[in-house]
Amino acid sequence: MSEETANNEAIQNTEKKRNTILTILSFIFLLAGGLWILSLFFDFSRYETTNNAQVDAYMNYIAARATGHITTIKFEANQFVHQGDTLLILNDEEYRIKVKQAEADLAIAEGNLHSLQQTIITSGSNQAATQAKLEGDLADLEKAQKDYERFKNMYADSAVTRNQYDQVVSKLQSTKAYLKAGKNELLASSSVAKQSLTNLEAARATVTRKQADLDAAKLQLSYTIIKAPIDGFVGERNLSVGDLVSTNQVVASIVLKQKWVTANFKETQVERIKQGQEVTITIDALDDKEFKGKVVGFSPATGAKFSMVEPDNSTGNFVKITQRIPVKIVFEASAEALEEVKPGMNVTVEVKK
Repeated sequence: MSEETANNEAIQNTEKKRNTILTILSFIFLLAGGLWILSLFFDFSRYETTNNAQVDAYMNYIAARATGHITTIKFEANQFVHQGDTLLILNDEEYRIKVKQAEADLAIAEGNLHSLQQTIITSGSNQAATQAKLEGDLADLEKAQKDYERFKNMYADSAVTRNQYDQVVSKLQSTKAYLKAGKNELLASSSVAKQSLTNLEAARATVTRKQADLDAAKLQLSYTIIKAPIDGFVGERNLSVGDLVSTNQVVASIVLKQKWVTANFKETQVERIKQGQEVTITIDALDDKEFKGKVVGFSPATGAKFSMVEPDNSTGNFVKITQRIPVKIVFEASAEALEEVKPGMNVTVEVKK
């Protein structure tokens, strides 16, 4: 009986311990469940967190501004380039021919301009000579008029012969005719001079246009050498020597050194995030390596508003979905410390309240 009693007591003690443990575990689960339910209504966290975030950087897409076959490629994928470094060289034979044509057209236009200027100088000299001759004819007319008046009176008094009188009259008429011809010649010379001045303006405009054509041809020629517009890392290289490149075709992309994080917080979180707040950035791809940062700005609209196809809530199939507000966060680390951080990497962001 004593052994059986001892076994019963041992079993009872075991059951008591098990009940005690179950009671404690039940209490813990109930407490955790209560805390979780409370957390749905009250935020006890010291951080606003989201894993809907990625590393961003500016990307410069380099497009060709001329059409031609590639003769030289001077970059490789993932290579760092400096502003002004040559990336591609296109076949420029066609563009050089156009430059020579433009230079020839300019030379012809300048020659025409110089010839017209010389014509105007000659026309001015002829006009001055005609004016001087006209002044002489006026003096001759004045003398012939006086001779006529004198001989007219003398002829009336029979002091001169009829023949002498007729000579004076003929001289007066011929002088008037010369003067009229001189005036007409001066008018014609003035008209030619005015037309020459008009042609001179047109010739100067032609020279200006031909100079612009030459500048445009040289500019097109310069486009056959494609250079890096900024410092950064070149992305993928998808071109080979001999490929035909068209105008506006993207030939390379450069990723700038400056990086930041775009974190898409729920609209219900944004009210507790302020500009300048400290941020902890954890990068998934780097074994959860942490970086420090701070909030610098907020998007002026939700991400849905910037999407190519904005949701239309007026169709009647409306379901209220919590929207996301992009928040810009800058790294406080130096560019050298961020070399292993690549744009597009997923990160987790914690904003200290």
